[in-house]
Amino acid sequence: MLDIVRVETRSHIMFSFLSVGWGLISDIDIESERLRAIGGQRFTLWSVHRLISLRTYQGKVSYIPALVNPSHPYHRSNSLPRDGGGGGGHGGLGGAAGIGLKHSISYNTTLDCQDCRTADEENCDACDTNFSDVLSLETGSNLETFRPRIDSWYSATSRKSTYFSTQDSIYESDRASNEGTTVGTNQMYGPPSRLPALTAPVPDTWKSLAGEFVMVHAAYQTHLSTDCFFAPLSKLNDGIIWLLIIKAGASRAQLLSFMLGLGTGTHMPTQENEYIQMVPVTAFRIEPVGTTGHMTVDGEDVEYGPIQAEIFPSLARVMVPK
Repeated sequence: MLDIVRVETRSHIMFSFLSVGWGLISDIDIESERLRAIGGQRFTLWSVHRLISLRTYQGKVSYIPALVNPSHPYHRSNSLPRDGGGGGGHGGLGGAAGIGLKHSISYNTTLDCQDCRTADEENCDACDTNFSDVLSLETGSNLETFRPRIDSWYSATSRKSTYFSTQDSIYESDRASNEGTTVGTNQMYGPPSRLPALTAPVPDTWKSLAGEFVMVHAAYQTHLSTDCFFAPLSKLNDGIIWLLIIKAGASRAQLLSFMLGLGTGTHMPTQENEYIQMVPVTAFRIEPVGTTGHMTVDGEDVEYGPIQAEIFPSLARVMVPK
């Protein structure tokens, strides 16, 4: 089973399997396209260029920390524990090998399910529903359960606006309800969001950081590429997004060490670092200030602006030969 992340921008809804990025790595990925003729070395060259001409971005990052075992250090700090004593593993990541959700939950588990937050048993009865009963139209009637229809989705746009997936599928049922037309056959399937509308404030229960950032990158697989071991603790269906946050103030030496360590998974500092942290989360929102920069979803350039994402555990199935 494979976790899938539902991603919202102001005008698109996407389902992602790999990562969401803002800042340094996204800049390198997109801007190095002009050097594609030289092959994979383009990333190395552009990384050097971006480190020399380092950019920072003003904005705000908010997230919901992942539900973890109360006895685990993550439960207390919500940041990656450091291995200051030289233990095994990949640098600072080695000390957190046992991290996991309180119990394995399916994608239809709501983020505010009180039973999931308090249950000690392996499975939560409140969330043990049939797969076929839960998979529904994004625009189905059960959407009203999680947030009001139409206007609250993107309050910056009009009632008659339509919304598109990465394949430009139109949300026909919402358009029909607004315009009085017949619902067409081109409908967007997928689970409804359980987050506030993108234009609404995040709840007080979320954690938020505001200021200048070198990069924010969320990943839900171990590797971003064959030679980028980004999240060594990630599993295909652990229900966790690994949110890397690098704040302005990190030195070029620290960033160079970080970049060089990506190939082996030793990129995280081995000591507490006020500028670089990796946080396990279940949902996040990035709100950049300004209009210049790059945001990527699964390595592809997307609309620059507010973006939020939430994980749906075990939404997809990967089949491989035995």
